[in-house]
Parts: sequence; C-alpha cells; structure tokens
Amino acid sequence: MNNFVISLKRFFTNKNVVTILLVLVILVVLYVGYSSSIKKQTNPINMPVAARTIEPQTELTSEDITYKQVANSMIGETAIRNSGALIGRYTNVNVTVPEGSIFYQEWIVDQDKIPGNWIEQLNYEAGELGYYMDVDMTSTLGNSVLPNTYIDIYMKAKDENGVVIFGKLMKNIKVLVVHDDSGRNVFSNMAEVGNPSKIGFAVRQDMYTLLKKSEYLNDIELILAPRGSTVPTNDYVIVTSATLRDYIDAQTTTIEEDVIDDKEIDDNNSNNDKTNNNQNSTTNDKQTTTR
Repeated sequence: MNNFVISLKRFFTNKNVVTILLVLVILVVLYVGYSSSIKKQTNPINMPVAARTIEPQTELTSEDITYKQVANSMIGETAIRNSGALIGRYTNVNVTVPEGSIFYQEWIVDQDKIPGNWIEQLNYEAGELGYYMDVDMTSTLGNSVLPNTYIDIYMKAKDENGVVIFGKLMKNIKVLVVHDDSGRNVFSNMAEVGNPSKIGFAVRQDMYTLLKKSEYLNDIELILAPRGSTVPTNDYVIVTSATLRDYIDAQTTTIEEDVIDDKEIDDNNSNNDKTNNNQNSTTNDKQTTTR
C-alpha cells in the first residue's frame, strides 16, 4: 500500500505528467463548452411569428400571431420571444411584417407612438379636425416648415381644357407637428434634424373633407408656402380658392362621403373632441386661425 501511494505521488509530481493532464483537462473543457454552444445555437426555439402579412400601423391580436420552431442562431438580439410583448401593440409606420417572419423590437410600438395618434398629444381650436399631410424635403422648402409656424396651401391643377390653374386653397394654417417616416418629431433633436415625411395641422371640417378628397386626385398638386409669402405663378391662370374647391368637388362627385369623412373623422377625433372643447373654452385669448 505504501509503495502504491509513493508511486502515485511520484506520478503526480512528475512535471511531464502534470502538463499532459492539464492539457487533457483543457481539451475536455473546450470540447464540452463548444458542444454546448453548438447545441444551443442549433436547438430550435418556439418563437412567435406573423400568421399573415401585417401592414404598417396595425394593432396586433392573437389572430396575427402563430408559433414556429426557429434555430437560435437565426434569432437576432432584438427579436421578440413572447407574444405577450406583441398583443395590443402596433406595427410601426414604415414596417410591413411578412407572413412567417419573426417580430423585432424596432418594428413594434405602443399606440401612443403611432403617428396617426399625434392628435391626442396636441391642442387645437374647438370645431377643427386634425389632418396629416405627406411631405418631403422639397415640399417643406428644405425642412423650413416648423411647428408653431403658419403656412398657406396653394393648389395647381389642369381644368377641362388642359389649362393649368393655380391659386391659394387655404391660408393661415398653423403647423402643429412635423414627423419623419418613423413617426418621430423631426425637430426633437436639433443637433440631428430628421427628414420630414408628414406634417400635422388642424382645419375646419369642410376643409378637412376637401383635403381628404384631394388625396384621390392624381392631377393636382398642393404646394406649401410660409404665410403671406409670394409664390411664383409662372404662366398659370390664377383662380380663387372657391374655384379650386369647386374643382375638387367636381372631380370627386363619385366618392362616397362616408369614405372621406364620417368614419375617418370618428376614428381620428372621437377621443379628442371633448378634451379640446374643454381646453379651448377656458382659453379665450388663444389665437384663432383664419382661412
């Protein structure tokens, strides 16, 4: 027994033996770690995915979500792994989720971040409706249309004789917000101003309906200009705002009114009318926008 202990002691005190054992231990640890990592990466995980193609600004329900096995290596760091983080939220303004796709955090926003709900965060005159207009860097005059400034809206179109008519459709419109294509405030960070994609303002219901009708017409152009500024008229025939309104009405006589105003007005403004009326009833000195 003593001889065995002595021999074992000599064996483990031999430097060469110790080195070999350490190498073997390291190799075993590396193998186990590598195998565990490979297994973790290749083992499929049950992930929530889109049950159908989901359009931008869509509220997610359980019917929009299904599950499928996805290899861990195919899942990004911002992938959403639990349907509880999806249901009741919305796809972002510029995001279409393909059928079968994983959801990512940057694709999904809460309701109050949807640009269509900008109206809930702003005050405007009683009896007015919020409107959200498509713009770009050119139409905003190099991003010079700022919140709390006033603009006029001009319109250019061709009449039935092919003559280009031009005039001021609306005036003294107060800009309430300017958003980029992700629904963020363009001027929230003045050190890094974004590119404008939408501007929000409020108008009377008749003007709101007129603007909604104009969206159906491809042969007209709405042009923004700072309030009271001079706009080049070129060789256009200058007409009154009444003529422009009549033109839009005449070109959209086949459009159902409820498509343009009732449902959309209810959807966009029903939650805000009461709040705005209450706020404005106690704010008599607030400047009233004239048109």
